Amino acid sequence: MVLHRNSIFVPMANFVTSDDTQFYLRFPREDAQALLAVGAQDSFLVEDGANIDWNALNSWVSASSDWLFGWMGYDARHALSTFNDEHLEPAAMPAVLLIRPRHVVRISNGKPEVIKGEWSDEWSHWLTASTPSPDFEIHSEAVEMLPGISEEDYHKHVQELMHQIQLGNVYEANYCIGFHASQQLKNPIATWKKLNALTQAPFAGYAQCGPWHLLCASPERYLKREGNRVISQPIKGTKRRGTSVEEDDLLKAELQTSRKERAENVMIVDLVRNDLSQCAQRGSVQVDELFGVHSFPTVHHLISTVSCEVSDSCSWVDLIKATFPMGSMTGAPKLSAMKWIGQHERNSRGLYSGTLGYIEPNGNFDFNVVIRSIQYNSQTPGITCNVGGAITALSEIESEYSECMLKASAVLNALR
Repeated sequence: MVLHRNSIFVPMANFVTSDDTQFYLRFPREDAQALLAVGAQDSFLVEDGANIDWNALNSWVSASSDWLFGWMGYDARHALSTFNDEHLEPAAMPAVLLIRPRHVVRISNGKPEVIKGEWSDEWSHWLTASTPSPDFEIHSEAVEMLPGISEEDYHKHVQELMHQIQLGNVYEANYCIGFHASQQLKNPIATWKKLNALTQAPFAGYAQCGPWHLLCASPERYLKREGNRVISQPIKGTKRRGTSVEEDDLLKAELQTSRKERAENVMIVDLVRNDLSQCAQRGSVQVDELFGVHSFPTVHHLISTVSCEVSDSCSWVDLIKATFPMGSMTGAPKLSAMKWIGQHERNSRGLYSGTLGYIEPNGNFDFNVVIRSIQYNSQTPGITCNVGGAITALSEIESEYSECMLKASAVLNALR
């Protein structure tokens, strides 16, 4: 195992024991309801703020045909571009963590199927984790998260971003705010199960390596590869759920026809098309779905699907370098948006706006967008969650702030 720290490799054995790592990913699959990976046979880790050696990462990923699980945090973008005007403290989570697990299990209908390693009854509590349960919903952590910025300051920063939009320096900027608490979680896994029960998000996952925990309830896919086809499904556009069928249908129709929400979505679709074109086979980039309305327990979202064909030689690292960070969490143009939001955000995003997922032995992979999530460092201790939304020329600041609070509601409720 290796720990990549400022371009110097040191043994990871001193960093985390192989038994102290687990990934439970409830992503859509035809052959399973969830994947469970336990233990670290090998790993690649980059501290937040350290340099990423892309060649070393690519070599490590391709060194053997095996399962890989892991994450890449938002600040891995610093290895792709320079942002001199930012003065944010590094996050308390690694920027990159990929593990080659000792054990991999498919879970379907409450039954495990071991595809690598062995099964242990100690993991049985994961067999029913995908099924909503009242037991999960009554779990209490009694954590009250404090916002990292006041509503007044939020208004001020959004006004300044809208001024930059009026000047033409940026067209859309995804501005985010954070919530924080300095305390221990009594039971991180039970807290994730409560969050999952509240949201039933299609790209949910729990990841833990040593003191670092990611409790994720994401509705958004970043990148999926199946054979030579790659798809991305950006979310831009949000409405709350109604209290009746009639109100719910009305809110869905408002979302589908909203000039502002459609403008947000199409700008990011164009950005994703451009990003994918860097790796795509000529003429293969296409929009499979535009402005699709998808409903979740607490919100409706406007989701589009963009796909392309890539060559066999195109690697996971190649696609990451071409598309990261995802446009739905930055804005357009991407580099300009990151510059301006970096000057106005007050906290490092850490893993938020990054990605969590897995790579299969055959090279297929699926990675989400880390949103609606809790980052927890048990060593510090510290708990953070972030929310945000796209700011455009059509934004109404009160509505943008309300949307942030709506997105945060399930996460904050899971911690109470």
